[in-house]
Amino acid sequence: MESKTIIVIALAALVLISIVQAVEIASVKSKMTGTGNSLQSAQSSEEQSYEEMMAEMHPELAASTQPSSSGGIGTMVGGC
Repeated sequence: MESKTIIVIALAALVLISIVQAVEIASVKSKMTGTGNSLQSAQSSEEQSYEEMMAEMHPELAASTQPSSSGGIGTMVGGC
């Protein structure tokens, strides 16, 4: 085979691959826009404050930062 034939075959393969990827990207985009709106509306209806989110995700830390009966003095000593 000549080198020009090999180059033409390689370019044709690259063009074919790029077309397949473009079709796949378009299908993924259409799937994302179809479900993205419902996800966004679900998040906005259940907004949490930072403190509520931290208490839910890290209950052991939230329990230790609750004000105690000793006048609200925290348990952490020192720090930066």
